[in-house]
Amino acid sequence: MSRKILRAPIATEKGVMFSCGPCSSMSVTSPTGVLQLVACSDGMHKLHISQPSVSLSRNVACELLNESDEQLNGPLESCLHWLKAYFTGDVQAIDACRPALCSRIFHEESFRSKVWCTLERQVKFGETVSYGQLAELCGNPRASQAVGSAMRNNPVALVVPCHRVILASGLTGNYSGGKLNNTKSWLLEHEKASVLQ
Repeated sequence: MSRKILRAPIATEKGVMFSCGPCSSMSVTSPTGVLQLVACSDGMHKLHISQPSVSLSRNVACELLNESDEQLNGPLESCLHWLKAYFTGDVQAIDACRPALCSRIFHEESFRSKVWCTLERQVKFGETVSYGQLAELCGNPRASQAVGSAMRNNPVALVVPCHRVILASGLTGNYSGGKLNNTKSWLLEHEKASVLQ
């Protein structure tokens, strides 16, 4: 397993400074490619597709890369279990083993964090929402562009399911700046198929 101990950077948002202390990271294989996960003891900081898969397939297992005897911190272990449930389509387990998000990043004091938290809590597996609808859920129906900005800057993909945010026309829209649009379509189809089982 590829894991490193990192020092979390001091982040600032609207003049508030916070530091999370040491973070651990690991790499995981998945149907969508290699995922990079970073977490402190409080919760997840980052989950992104570091090496996208060319051929998306449900047949690829969610497994650690370069496994070692080093113990995972709680949020990383929880996220690994959650990813396995997600990619096997185990809808009940997805809700039961949701990994914690670092409260210092997902603090809801900013609109961006409020968007992430609202999306994570209210838009369930197999559902979609438009940018405008998500803005309404966040209490600001005129903020669809700000919602789009929050989606572009989402640090914890999949867990904070920005792939479920689509255009008002029903088209899927871009994912990861347009580089992973096939992945977004695959994720939405995977969720629909799992819900129908």
